[in-house]
Amino acid sequence: MKARYTLCVVASLLFATIAGAAANLNLSKSNIYRLTYPGELASPVQVQAMLAELDKMGPADAAQLKQWLPANFRRFGIAGDQVKKVIILPRYRTILPRYRTMKETGIVLLTRPEDEAAAIAFTVKGSKSNTSE
Repeated sequence: MKARYTLCVVASLLFATIAGAAANLNLSKSNIYRLTYPGELASPVQVQAMLAELDKMGPADAAQLKQWLPANFRRFGIAGDQVKKVIILPRYRTILPRYRTMKETGIVLLTRPEDEAAAIAFTVKGSKSNTSE
């Protein structure tokens, strides 16, 4: 009986350790923003640096992001004069008729405003938590 109890305690501790390690791994990847941009506007390294800074800033509303982004494009080497439109897609936004939702705040940088519909569709479809897939 004592051996069985000891085995259960050891197994529980092992399971808790593994579960804790998995949670830390997932939490370290917890970007709260998704950025869609034309390839000629910025490099992946520039975008990753901007996303890391946004993650440090924490959740922000659309007005804050629309103010912060243009003010910081130059800092990350992005040509702000080429960005014609900035679209912010809030978290948990439902896109009808397919009922897609996003866990991240979507940011779309457009150099050509006519690409808006395709860029929004791409951003929502690529979201981490797209429930319609």
